[in-house]
Amino acid sequence: MKIIIPSVDSIIRTNKFCSDMNGQKSVLLDRGKIESALHTAFYPGSDPFQNGGVAKLAGALCFYLTKAHAFQDGNKRTATYAAILFMHSNGWDLQFADNDEGEFSDLAKIVLKATASEITKEELMEWFDHHKTLIKD
Repeated sequence: MKIIIPSVDSIIRTNKFCSDMNGQKSVLLDRGKIESALHTAFYPGSDPFQNGGVAKLAGALCFYLTKAHAFQDGNKRTATYAAILFMHSNGWDLQFADNDEGEFSDLAKIVLKATASEITKEELMEWFDHHKTLIKD
């Protein structure tokens, strides 16, 4: 099975979607930072590409996009949506607690921890892997 990898343009569209949802303007600061994040997450010789599977790749993608700060606003949301869209396009989804009481979801909490360097890329990748679920037709 061939893995469908997002393009730079799809990440930019994802930021526009995230920005529009929050009444903000999508402002790209550096296209090269997105290219770098994608190349780093999907480098063929690196872990998780060789050993991790789609969920771990999604975790790496989320991590690198969040750290790239390619947009003026919405970097964490863009990284999270891009990771989920990547998983969906490759037949996977995430299952996690969605807190309805105004608190962040478990996914938002783990992405915030990664952004603040409270957890490593590998820990984020493991979280994605432990919360993956196969999409059934």
